[in-house]
This record gives sequence, C-alpha cells and structure tokens, in this order.
Amino acid sequence: MLDVLVPDSDHGRVYRALTVLARSDHRRLAEHTGLPEPTVERVLADLAERDLALRTGACWEAAPPDRVLSMALAEEEDRRAQLWRAGAELDRLHHQAKAAAGPFRTVAPVEHPETLLRLTARLQERAREQVRWLDRPPYYSAPADFRAQEHTQTRRMAEGLRYRTVYGQAVYGDPELFAAMTRMAARGEQVRVLAELPVKLTLGDEDVALLVPEPDRAGLEGALLIHASPLLRALSAVFETLWTLGMPVTEVAGEHDLREQDRAILTLMAAGATDDAIARRLDLSRRTVVRRVTALLDRLGATTRFQAGVQAAKRGLL
Repeated sequence: MLDVLVPDSDHGRVYRALTVLARSDHRRLAEHTGLPEPTVERVLADLAERDLALRTGACWEAAPPDRVLSMALAEEEDRRAQLWRAGAELDRLHHQAKAAAGPFRTVAPVEHPETLLRLTARLQERAREQVRWLDRPPYYSAPADFRAQEHTQTRRMAEGLRYRTVYGQAVYGDPELFAAMTRMAARGEQVRVLAELPVKLTLGDEDVALLVPEPDRAGLEGALLIHASPLLRALSAVFETLWTLGMPVTEVAGEHDLREQDRAILTLMAAGATDDAIARRLDLSRRTVVRRVTALLDRLGATTRFQAGVQAAKRGLL
C-alpha cells in the first residue's frame, strides 16, 4: 500500500490535499502541498494505478478514505500472513532437519560455538557469489569475534562478494550493533530490517548453510550445518521471502557534513514539530521546510519522520 495514510509522506500530502480540495489539477495540488509539480504528477500516477485517485479531464479527485483504509488493512493482513507462513515453514524445516541429522549426511550438528564461528568464516571464504544472513539477538560472540567478522566481510566485499542481511528490529536498540550495521552498509552490504526473525541463518551461495533454530531457548546449542539438499533450497526460499518483507536501510552519505539548518530541522522533527511549526521556529518558508524534510528523509533512508528521527539519533546527528 502506498503511504497515503502517512500525512508527511508525498503520497499522504497529495491524497490529503485531494480530499480537502475535492477536485483539483496538479498545479493547484503542488501549491497546496508545497511539493514540486513533477513530484505531484508522479504521485498522482501512483495513486491512479492503485485506484486511489480518479482523473476527470485535467482534474483529479480522491477515492473515498474508507476504501483506502480497507485496502491498507487488507495489505497489512496479507503481510502478516506471509510472515506467519514463513515462520511455520521454518519450524517445519527445523523439525525436518533434526530428524535428518542422524541417518543423513546433508545435515550435521555443530557441537560447539567455536566450531560455529570457524564454519561461518569458512562459509564466507568459500562463497563465490553471495552470503545471506538472518541476524537477530541474542548475541554470544566476544568483541574480538565481531571485529574479525567485520574484517572478513569487508575484505570479501572488496573482492566482489555480495552480502545481503536481514536484521531483527532489535538492531535499533543496540548502539554498537547499529554502528556496525551502518559501517557495513556504507561499504556495500545490502541491509533490511524486519520486526522479528525466528532463527539465525547464514547462507553461502546455494551449497551450504548454518542454522541456529532456537536462539532464544537454546542459544547456539543445536546449530546445524546444512549441505546442498532440498532442505537448503527451502531455507534459501524462506530467506528470499523475508528479504522482500524487510524494510531497506540506506546509509547517509557525507552525514558528518550535515548543515546546521538541517540539523535543527531534524531536531524539531524528532520532537514531533509540524512543518508549519518548524518554519516559524527557524524563520523559513513552509515550502523550504517541506523541501528540506523530503531531502532529509531520502538521505536517511526513512519513510516517516519518526524513522528519520531514530536514524538521526542513532547516527549521532542530533
């Protein structure tokens, strides 16, 4: 669902303007929202594609808000259903793996945490195309192990290996982990965040995986080494499903060069100030504030003002 229900997003501003103005052309909408005309035209096209805005000649009008809300709730329910299906599939695969660990060689138990660390390093060294992670707490590695992992990953990415990681949302509450995630994203790691992840998982190409099926209950005990097999292909498919559900995280380029005016805008945004309040406080036009807020959201890889505040605070910009 396009973020038409988020008042401070481009889609939210345009949709809200349509509901207020009843019928209007894109020029009047641009004046009302403070957005550039090309942005308004792009947003209107997006809304029309989802039947959230209707065009009559040169004018536009909004679809009924109750219809928009119904569509948003339906999409949220579908997303929750996908998460439940992914979790159920992982649970099934876990039990299948435990059953297979005895008689078959495609799955082998990892007896000690030190062995798991060695296997993780070897998986990365052997990979030729990509490494994929489902990374979630609790964490048991020592600081030296984290530094060694970061060094290995930096070197392998420089050699052309692609890394994709889905983090649990707890990454935002751990300053050291968040800083490490930010550093690796700046070096080329593709990062997404999902509210909850059921397992820890590392995939190397399509021939080997390391699975920690019960990190909350058993820690690293019960970890499994999985070789090329239908089980590995299923785990790979589960990762791709969770990847599509995750929220992309982007790194701020040149964040330490942030202008004082933008820093002040971010501070007021984090405090919950509206565009009008920010404009009055900083003696700026509303149009300027809207333009700067949009640019800051893009720069921080955020879709809402709240996310922008979190990102800015975690990166030491406030």
